[in-house]
Parts: sequence; structure tokens; C-alpha cells
Amino acid sequence: MYLTLRDSEIREHYRRAKPVYEALATVGEYPTIGLNDFVGWYIKRDQTDTEAIEAGFPQQGRVAQLDRDYDEICNRLDRTLYAITTYKTPGAFQRWEPCRYDEAEETTVWQDEAPTPEYADLRAVPAWGDIDLADDIKSQRGELEADTTRLIEETLSAYVDEFAELYGTRDAVYALDSVGGAYVFGAPEATLPIVEHFGDDVDALERIFDAFLDRSNEWLRGAEERVNERVDGAGDVIQPDWVNNKNRQYKPPLSIHADHNAVVTPLETDDVQYELCRFEAVDDETVDQAVAWAQEFTQIEHADCVESLVATLWSDEYEAHGGWQVALDAWVDAERQREQERRQRREKALQQRRERVADRDGSLERQSITPFKQDVYEAVEQVAVAEIARHYASDAYDTDPNQPRPQFDPCWRYSESGQSCFVDEQSNTFGDSKVNAGGGPAKLIALATGIISDATDDLDGEDYWAAVDELRNAGYDIPVWIPEAGSERSDGGTYDQMPFWALREAAAALGVCSEDAFVDREGEAGTYEGFPDYETYNETLVAIEEAGLDHGRELVVPDDGRLVQEVGANETVDGDAVADVNRDQLREENRRLSAEVERLESMLDDKLKRIEELEVQIEELQDELDAVRSERDRLEILLEKREIAQESTAKCQEADDDESLHHRLKRIVSLDR
Repeated sequence: MYLTLRDSEIREHYRRAKPVYEALATVGEYPTIGLNDFVGWYIKRDQTDTEAIEAGFPQQGRVAQLDRDYDEICNRLDRTLYAITTYKTPGAFQRWEPCRYDEAEETTVWQDEAPTPEYADLRAVPAWGDIDLADDIKSQRGELEADTTRLIEETLSAYVDEFAELYGTRDAVYALDSVGGAYVFGAPEATLPIVEHFGDDVDALERIFDAFLDRSNEWLRGAEERVNERVDGAGDVIQPDWVNNKNRQYKPPLSIHADHNAVVTPLETDDVQYELCRFEAVDDETVDQAVAWAQEFTQIEHADCVESLVATLWSDEYEAHGGWQVALDAWVDAERQREQERRQRREKALQQRRERVADRDGSLERQSITPFKQDVYEAVEQVAVAEIARHYASDAYDTDPNQPRPQFDPCWRYSESGQSCFVDEQSNTFGDSKVNAGGGPAKLIALATGIISDATDDLDGEDYWAAVDELRNAGYDIPVWIPEAGSERSDGGTYDQMPFWALREAAAALGVCSEDAFVDREGEAGTYEGFPDYETYNETLVAIEEAGLDHGRELVVPDDGRLVQEVGANETVDGDAVADVNRDQLREENRRLSAEVERLESMLDDKLKRIEELEVQIEELQDELDAVRSERDRLEILLEKREIAQESTAKCQEADDDESLHHRLKRIVSLDR
């Protein structure tokens, strides 16, 4: 149960616990990230680059280092401190990137990429498991029955055995009571010999650590099956989450749980005692024990466990070569060869896609148009994700026919099993199990075509519309959004006339003019893409009208044999033609604009009147609602009094009597509502 703690209590607690996080912050020379309340990833400062400032990015940020930035992390902390399971190269904490904070979305926007560490930055990496309590008993923590506690302890001990098997010794296994379950770690320093062996081969390290986390997660899923077979009832009390990744968060020792007034504490792996440590029970001895655990966890004494790790996780290569170094060397070489072959297959698939597109009847540029963005969104969501996965986004599709959902081998990254992505045909979405992310048709085609590179990436802005274009290129009927005159602008205003860029889009979509037929022209605002001639411009306006859209523009007529050309950059005529526009044309334009003003003012008056009518109706409904609520409350009070009277005078009333007054009154209340 969640109980409020005072801010001063939380601040004082983390001040006392600071030595724990200083001890936990590094393995050798390699730091880890610290963050507050699951969200505070970055440290920011004012920008010094004038170009970035002018571009709208007045700050710069980097990831927060647990020890170096501990005071700032604590200053913005509400309740729960987090650390990251993996330790990185120091350079990962020195990447300052331009950014700004979006108040409306409550998120940081980066000019380029966020400086979050990647797989190539990893150095000390533990196999790790979030061994959660089952949901139906998690809320009971602190009040668990003795039999349940003993079963949890037996199950956790069995998981420690599995980690000991993976690392070759129980001494290299560490555990924490996470309040809502437990965390079990292997010694993070066991991967440091891999870093030393591959030296400056960053590509090899990226491949190995990516595979290491995938393979350890998969191995531990097998461990779950073995534990559930060995310990009767284990699956009823423990439901692990085997999703460790390059930047996986966990609550370190003495972190305060979000839903219980309790803290994370070390677990003895030789004798698991699952006893909750409440917040008020934390004393100097508790802090000292947590410091000792952190010091032991980060010291370098189990580097030789690399042999057992590679022998278990790369068993085929290890058996073939007889040593961890040569096994990983062979695996990296094979991976590079497989990547080259995959690249060749993708290039072949891309060529086949081009050929399919070329075989389509008609021009790809001929599409339906719409003045409503929602039409585009709805058309995109109607595209079958399964089709995109099968034909564009997978190296192999339906790789495990025994699964209820189609599994596939993603084309944007390597999958050891070839089954780490899936299609949910019912919701028309896909999922990437490796990163616990996914999305719909637009995101999947964006991954397939390289617009984004990871399923965790956001697809918005220009990237989204690029993905929509790729769906059209793939042959899907997605209408082209063409804002018409009077439609809303993104800045809150309205378009007086169809914008020039939309004319070009419409010309291509309606088959009037191909995209490569537009020509560079010089206008008052500089170079812009213009129509090849006034006939094409006029033909586009006619085609737009026939499609049922209002462009709000006038046909162009040649004046003294010269072309009058619209200018896209400033929505006026070409600079050379401006002086030649006669007074009659200007008067006609003025009359058109005046009529438009009158039309809009009339619409505005109608809307204002309708608002006033609705406000009156709202007030009437509010009065009626208040009256009904009052009557309901009165009846409920009366009902409660009569129930009390009935209980004291008619306890032995027959069960099959007519409906009680209680039920009749409830019906009355229900009808009044």
C-alpha cells in the first residue's frame, strides 16, 4: 500500500545513502547511469553554440552519471532512485548534444540524436533478471503468509542456482530484495576480458554485447522453465521479467519503492531470507550493509567467469574451438559474413520491390487527394502489418509456425533466433521483443526502409510523412493530404488559399505533372520549385476543383506574352511579373479578398451564436444535474437510516420475502439518474 513520505524524510534518506551509490557507480574505470523517478536521464546546461541556439536549441545535455551527478539527481528526485544494470565507457558520459524542453509534451527534444549510450559503449555487463512477485501477491508484501514466504525463498534460491550455473560459481552471483520481487545479477566484471581481447574493435564489441544480452535473456527463460519444474508452486509466486538491455533500469540498494514505504536491500545468496525492510527501519547498520554489497558487486575478482559465460551462451562455437577467445573470434567473423549476405539479400529484395512498383498500372504519382489529415491516418492504419512484415520488413517470415502469432526475422537488425519480432493481426501491430517496443504499419515500413533504425525510435514529423510516402511507393492507396483554402494551419491560423507546396503535391497526385517536371525559379524570397509553365499551373487548379477541393486561387493569364508564375516561397507572383499586374487585376483580387472576409465574418458570427446557445444549455443541464444529485443523496441517506432500523428489528425476516425497501429505493435512485 502506498503511504506518503515527507519530502524532507526522502531527502535525508538519500543523503545518508550516498556512500552506497558512490560504491556502486563504477566497475573499474567504467561508470553507470543514475536517474530519478524513472525519467531523469540527462544533465543539462546552457548552450554555447550560437548556431544551435539560433536553430531553437538553447540547451545541451548528456546522460547523468550516478556518482558524479548524484547531488543533482537527488535535488530533482521525488521518491525512487534508479541505476542502470550495465557499465559504459567513460566517453559515453561526455557527449553533449543540443536540446530543448517541450513544455507541452513534457519531454526533451534533441537537435540530432539523444546521447543515450548504445551497445558499442558497453563494457561491464551482467546477466540480470527482474524476478517479480506474482501480481496477486505483490501488493501483500510485508504481510505475506509464512508458507508463501518459504516458497518464495525456495524459488529465489533456485534462480540463484541457475545464475551460478551460468557463471560457473555461486560466488559470482548477487541478489537484491526489490520489494516487489528480487533482482539477481551475475558479476558485471566477467565481460571485461572480452573488452580487453577485442581492444579497439568497437564493431566486434557492439555485436558481442548485443548478442550477450539477447542470449542471456533467452537462457534465463529456459532457467525459468527449469525452476518451475524443480520447485512445486514456483510459478504461482514468481513471474520473472527476462528483459535486460543496454540501458535497463533497476532500483539499487536503499532506493525507496514507489508503492510501499520500504527500501531495496541485499539478499544473501547462500541463505535467502525474504524479509521486508521498511523505510522507518533503515539505520546506520542497514546503510553499512548496502555499502558492503555495492563494494563487493563492483570489485573485479570474477573476470575468469568469462569462460563459463561464453561456453554456455556461445556453446556451438565454444565446442568447435575449445576456448572463449577463439570462439568469439569465429563468431564475429561469421556474423560479419552473414551481415554481408543479408545486405545482398536486402538489395535483391529492394530491386524486386522496385520491379513490382514498375509493373503497377498507371503512375505511382497518381493518387487520391484529401483536405483532411485524418483520412491519411486512417488509410495508413488500414494497411495490413502482416503484409509489410512478410514482403518488406523481414528476412524470413512466420519462422515458428507453432506460435499463435506470426514470428519474423527483422530486416533492420540481427536476430539470433529469427523469431524476436511478431505480428499481432488482431490489433494490426508488430512487436520487437528484444526492445519491448513496436507499432503500426507506418513504423514498420519506416524500419524496413531505414527511415528509423530501432523499434524504440519515435516516428513523427518528417519521418512519419516519409514513411507514408514509402507505403505509397509500395503500392498502398494512401490519399495525399492537400490543405484547401480556409483549412487550419499548424500555427493555429487558416490558409487564405491553398499553399503553393500543396499545389505541387496535388499536381503530382492527380497526374497533371510529374514531380521531376518542376523547375527552379527565382522569386523575391529566393529560389523555389515552380511549375514548368502556366498551362500546367492552370490545369492543376482545374483538376483540384474537379476533385472537390477549394484552392482559393485565380487562373494565371499571360500578359504581353510573358508568363505570370506563382512563387512558392512567398505565395505571390514571380518578381518580374509583379510590375506588370494591372490595376484591374489588383481590384479583382481585392474584391475576392473582401468577399472572403465577409464570408468568414458571417461564419464567425454563426459560430459565436451557437456557442452562446450551447452555454445556456450547459447551464440548464448543470442545474438539472445538481438537482438530481441532491435528490439521490437525500434518498441514499434515507435508505441508510431505514436499513439500520431494519437490521435492529427484523434480523430474522424470511429470505424469500418481497423485495426489500433497500432494493426498491435503489431502483428509484437508478431511475432518477
